[in-house]
Amino acid sequence: MMVYIKKLMLNIMLPLGIIFTFQLLGNLINKYLINFLPGPIIGMLLLLTALIFNIVPYKIIEVFTAFLVKHISFFLIPTNISLIIIVPKIQNYFIRIILMLVISLISVIIVTGTFANWYNKKTIKGDADE
Repeated sequence: MMVYIKKLMLNIMLPLGIIFTFQLLGNLINKYLINFLPGPIIGMLLLLTALIFNIVPYKIIEVFTAFLVKHISFFLIPTNISLIIIVPKIQNYFIRIILMLVISLISVIIVTGTFANWYNKKTIKGDADE
C-alpha cells in the first residue's frame, strides 16, 4: 500500500503541484506586474524556463505531462460544450464571423509566407557571403 501511495505522490501529485505552482506564479505576475500577457502563458513560460535551466528536472513531470497530452481531448470537452451553448446567440453574426476568420487566415498566411520568404533569402545570402 505504501508503494502505491509513494507512486501516486511522485507521478501525479508532485507534477500537478509543480504545474499549479507555476500557474499561480503566472497569475500573480499577471495581476501585479504584466497585465498584457495572460497569467497561464506567463506560468508556462516560467515552467519552460525552469525546465531549460534544470531548476525543475523533466523526469519529475514527464509521466504526468504525457498523460495530459494523451487525454487532451477530454480536457477540451467544456470548451466544446460552451461553444454549443453560445451558437444560438451568435447565429445572426455567423456569416460575419466566418468572413472574419477567412480574412484573418489569409492575412496570416500572407504575412507568414512573406516573412519566411524574406528570412530564407536572407539566410541564403548570408551563406553565400561566407
